Amino acid sequence: MFRRSSWWALPFVLLSSISVCGQMDNAPPVSKVFATLSNSVELRTAVVGDELALITLADLIVDKQVAIPKGSRLVGRVAGVVPKGKNEPKSVLAIRIEKAIIAPGREIELQAIIAAIAAPPDPLDSDPTYAMLHSNEPKMISSSRTTSSTGGLPASSKANSNAAVATAEIKGRMDEPLLLTEESQGVSGYEGITMAWHLSMPPPLTVFVTKAKNLKLEAGTQMLLRMAQPRIAK
Repeated sequence: MFRRSSWWALPFVLLSSISVCGQMDNAPPVSKVFATLSNSVELRTAVVGDELALITLADLIVDKQVAIPKGSRLVGRVAGVVPKGKNEPKSVLAIRIEKAIIAPGREIELQAIIAAIAAPPDPLDSDPTYAMLHSNEPKMISSSRTTSSTGGLPASSKANSNAAVATAEIKGRMDEPLLLTEESQGVSGYEGITMAWHLSMPPPLTVFVTKAKNLKLEAGTQMLLRMAQPRIAK
């Protein structure tokens, strides 16, 4: 856990060092996997221990077998939060990756860093034309059994609709083209954010730094993870 004034003393290691270590004879193999962030994380509201989830965008193959299938859930945690203030020149958000959930009751512990991120493309509903065309969709249903007196959907229908939209959005993100390559590193699409890595002791941490007072990674952000090669689940 970070103390408010201790992050400057952390021994950060550049990603290039990870690549070098991965090529050493006595170093374990390094696996790479692409994933998308399914819930946003924001420094202003984050608390150490908060969970974040990623969905893998491709199979992770180990020894010609699928170790982590596409669509698996990766679980991470907020490991440190340092807001910019009088005695803190920068805002810092640290994240650790804990495990992969490949099926109900089947999990794989991970030692991983986030090597690169790419901001998500603007969603369709941020387009003014799209918003105008779809702003009255709920009121187009006129049956008294399915709408309230104001023309909106009843609460149960809204809940089902929201759940369906969330599921469709996650599936849509999985089918989007990759914005990163296996050689990517650092930050793309977010201004003023840099990355560092704390590797001197487990678990490894990915550290996001900005001079701004807040730092937010949006849901849908694509990520490239590098990890110690996971064991194949039996």
